[in-house]
Amino acid sequence: MGPAFENKESASVARCKSTGFRPMAVNVTWIRQDDPIEADYNPIVTDMGNNTFSLESHYTGTLQRYHNGKALTCSVSHMALTQHVSQAITITVLCTYVNSFFSYVY
Repeated sequence: MGPAFENKESASVARCKSTGFRPMAVNVTWIRQDDPIEADYNPIVTDMGNNTFSLESHYTGTLQRYHNGKALTCSVSHMALTQHVSQAITITVLCTYVNSFFSYVY
C-alpha cells in the first residue's frame, strides 16, 4: 500500500500476507515502533486446497502526523517456525490542511 492520508476515522493502513503453511493455526501481531498494537486486524486464514493455508491480515486504524516515519511491522508466528517472521514498512502520512476563507460584507 502507498502513502496514507491523515485520518480521524479508522481506515485500512497496511496488509500482511503469508502463504504455504500448515497446520492452520497461525498468529499475527502488528507492531508500531516497538509497541504491539491493540487494533482491529482480524486475520483471514484460507485453505489453499493443496494441504496448505494462507493468511491475510489488514491493519485498520487511525493515522496522525506523528505516525509519519514510524515503523509498522507485521509479525507472523507458527508452530513450524523456529522464530517469528516479520516484515516492517515505514509509515508515510500525507497531511491535508483545510483553509478557512472568511468573506465579509460591508
